[in-house]
Order: sequence, then C-alpha cells, then structure tokens
Amino acid sequence: MRFLVLFILIINFSLNAQVHWVKIGQGLNYGVTNNQKGNDILVTIGGWKANQTWVNKWCEELFNVKLKELGVQHLISVKGPDDVCFNLKNDIDIKTLAEFIKNIIYATYFIDKVIIIAHSSGSFVAHDLLNFMYAENGIAKDSFYINKVHYFNLDGGIGGKDCGISLDTSAVKHLSNIYAVAVYDSSANLFSANYETMKRFYEMYYSKSELLTISTAESGCVDKWCLHNAVIINKPHNPNMYDLEKDYQNFNDTRKVQTDYLKVFLKE
Repeated sequence: MRFLVLFILIINFSLNAQVHWVKIGQGLNYGVTNNQKGNDILVTIGGWKANQTWVNKWCEELFNVKLKELGVQHLISVKGPDDVCFNLKNDIDIKTLAEFIKNIIYATYFIDKVIIIAHSSGSFVAHDLLNFMYAENGIAKDSFYINKVHYFNLDGGIGGKDCGISLDTSAVKHLSNIYAVAVYDSSANLFSANYETMKRFYEMYYSKSELLTISTAESGCVDKWCLHNAVIINKPHNPNMYDLEKDYQNFNDTRKVQTDYLKVFLKE
C-alpha cells in the first residue's frame, strides 16, 4: 500500500512546479518536484527543537538555490528531535523514513545519490536512520541500495555513551561519503561550537570521510553558537547565539542559505 501511495505522489506532484508537502509519518514530510535534471533524493534533518515548518523551508531553499541544478527531485524534511540527544526516539518515525527512502529508490530505479544533511542534534537522527538501513541487520544492504548515501553532518554530534546514537561502523562501509562540516570566521577568530567534535567525527571514519571547514569573514557572529547556525545560513540573525526559527526560514539577498559544503559534488 505504501508503495502505491508513493507512486501516486510521484505522478501527481511531478506535474507541479512548487513543492507540496505531505506528511508520511511522525516528524516526516515528503515532496517531489518537477525537476528534469535528475531523480536524486534530499533528506534534511533539523537540529534540536527545529519544527517541521522551519525544516521544510530550509529544505526548499537548499533545493532552489543549489540542489535542483545538482539533480535532486525528491525532498524529505525531518523535524528536529524534541530531545537534544534523541534518546527518547518517539517523535520521529525512523522505520517509516528508512522504508520510504528504500521504496523511492526501488520505484524510480535511476537514483545516483541520497543526500542526507543533518544539523546539530539531527545527526543522531541521521545515525539511527543509517544504522536501520545499512548496519548489520539493515533493511537496504543489497547491491541495489548501497553506495548511494552522501551524509553531511553539519556541526553535529558523534553519539555514544550518554548522549546520542553513534554511526555503526558496519553501516559506514555501505555509504558513499561522509562529510563533517564546521565553520571558521576569520574576522572573529572563532570556530563553530562543534568544530572539535567534527574533527573527531572525521577521524573516526577517515577512509570514507572528509572534514569540510567553511571559511568566512562575514557571518557577523561574535559567539560560537551563532556560528553553529552558519552551516544553515551564511549570516545568522543573532550574533550572540542561534535563532532557530529565523535562521531556518528567513533567507534573503544578504542572508543566504549556506551551500558552500555542497561544492564537493562539483569535484565529481
């Protein structure tokens, strides 16, 4: 039944230019565009307490500014976890998300990339998803589904011990690439809040990973937690902290969605 619903959504939404969001599970929205440049999948996962509407807007902006030209057609928006460590795991339906991605790949066949972009605590949601799909007992380990995922951890976490889900090494071998993303602002001489964590994350998965440090002198930030959101927007709204609601939604000519880390696809 879920496969039939997916097929109907693809047929109907492909006739429209705008993204029409449909709830597909707890904490999950899906939309398909009419992009003729490709058939790839984008999954954006918000940080702690980022609500669905905000993440939808961020997802749309990433698509319109950069990922449309890179061949993305299918958009999946995942709200941020209510729990900073995603230990409760009751507000986002990981099983449905994993099965939905798998069904898109199966239904449309010609998919080169599944781009997963997770901010902050959303990284723990991404790890749970990737483990569910590709770890030892994963549901998508045959050759049809592997080596498609490009995972971007935006100033997020590693997981393990008391806070968060870690990425299982048995899942990593089935991914295409892992990117640990942080920000450095030379004018403030500051790194984003989880820069050191991103360095460790990169080192853990060295053979599959790359550390991407976005360099800027124009973020306007005077605090590392402001730079924590500079992976979302090039000039966060609050120089002393993050403002999730504004930084995920209020983009304009001077406050643009951050896409510098996506330049890695231009190397291919």
